Amino acid sequence: MQTHPDPRNLIKLRHFKLIETLMATRSIRLAAERLRITPAAVSKSCLELENILNTKLFIRKSGELIPYPLCERLVATGRRISAELNNLINEIPHHDKNFHNTVKIGFQTPMLQDAIVRGVAKIKHMHPNLNLILEYGSRQSLLSGIETNLYDFIFISLTDIIPHPRFKAQKLGEEQYVIANIEEIYSIPEVLQKWEEFSSATWVLPVKGLAIRDKFDSILAARRLSLPERRIEINSPIGKEKIISLSNAFTIAPLTVMRELGRLSGFLNETLSFLPEMCMDTGIVWLKDSPMSSAAQYVSEFIINKIVKNNREIKNENNIQY
Repeated sequence: MQTHPDPRNLIKLRHFKLIETLMATRSIRLAAERLRITPAAVSKSCLELENILNTKLFIRKSGELIPYPLCERLVATGRRISAELNNLINEIPHHDKNFHNTVKIGFQTPMLQDAIVRGVAKIKHMHPNLNLILEYGSRQSLLSGIETNLYDFIFISLTDIIPHPRFKAQKLGEEQYVIANIEEIYSIPEVLQKWEEFSSATWVLPVKGLAIRDKFDSILAARRLSLPERRIEINSPIGKEKIISLSNAFTIAPLTVMRELGRLSGFLNETLSFLPEMCMDTGIVWLKDSPMSSAAQYVSEFIINKIVKNNREIKNENNIQY
């Protein structure tokens, strides 16, 4: 029984480029000019690929090359291969001895958390020898940590960051907030209008010093409203949802978290109103005067790209009006 060579062992990258050029020009002569080879070389390469695949790729009609449908599949495949090769080439410079050290990341950003975690997991898969430390902390501890080089960079609210003489920052998103309990979601303006009713309930609030708590205290003070007397204060999101459920409490909730919990389905066709004072810019912060290691720079750029892509997908998939 005669066996035929596996086409995968015979097809070359130049074959994909050839077919794409022939499809674009519909002419051996024009394809030869674009590829900077002779028309004879174009004909020879095309015949070579047809023999490998054991099928015709073009027919000639009225002096023009008409491609068979298989040509479109070859072009699409060639483009995918080219894209993967480009990704590989871009990653090659990062596969060196610098990736055997440790990168420490601090964060306190619900909006960016999912993309950060996914980015870290992907990097670890790609670079098993790179040690990654991901540490959740209070705003003040993160800022103190970046100043003392405890962290390579941090993801945090950018409130009052820009004027700082040692910090450099890049904005990666805006976080909006709502008021919620285990059953309902309310706009903050709506809650403030009925504050006497809402303030008599139990509240779970971030501790003072956290950016969103300070903002909430400010908007209450500006309206001469008092903090709820019945409150539980917490400096971590861990266990917060369970506390809210068990105490039937209200809380200040990031819209991102509500979306991830599937709590926004009833609001897809409605308009939630927001306070500009309660909108927080979030992003990455690092030191101007302390250059990152090549590993830290790679990790930060990888996660930033992950966040930008994630934000774009969320924007395209959700039709919530702000």
